[in-house]
Amino acid sequence: MPDDVLRSSAAMDPADRPWPLLRFAYIAVLGGVLPITWLAFVNSRRLGLSDAKRGLIVLIGLAGVVVEFFAAGLLNPGGGLSWQSLLPMRIVAVLCYYLQWRLQRPSDRVFQLSGREYGMGFGAGNLGMVAIGVFTELMIAVVASS
Repeated sequence: MPDDVLRSSAAMDPADRPWPLLRFAYIAVLGGVLPITWLAFVNSRRLGLSDAKRGLIVLIGLAGVVVEFFAAGLLNPGGGLSWQSLLPMRIVAVLCYYLQWRLQRPSDRVFQLSGREYGMGFGAGNLGMVAIGVFTELMIAVVASS
């Protein structure tokens, strides 16, 4: 039975290659918690994380959305949409990214040491994820401030 670590990157399906974890940072800042959680969940499967760690990634994302909701409401009690409600959402998204990155980092390091190449599946989907994330966070800000 051949070992996956010793398999060449040419034999690996490009759709199953993990993405570089540091590229998720800008999506966390621009898109928020939901897009980064989805990316971390998909990438964790590609890195071979256990189901428990993948579930923890989802729980971190769900907790981040709840924290965003309350942070937006508490920091903008008078209502209306302002930067004061959007800035904490970005901070929460980056914190969620960091926690999800920490869970994936050991497996990513093993992937790096194997010498295989990362997948480059980032493209038009990034723009869609950022747009969905911004829309979701604006809705959270509007609901929390009302």
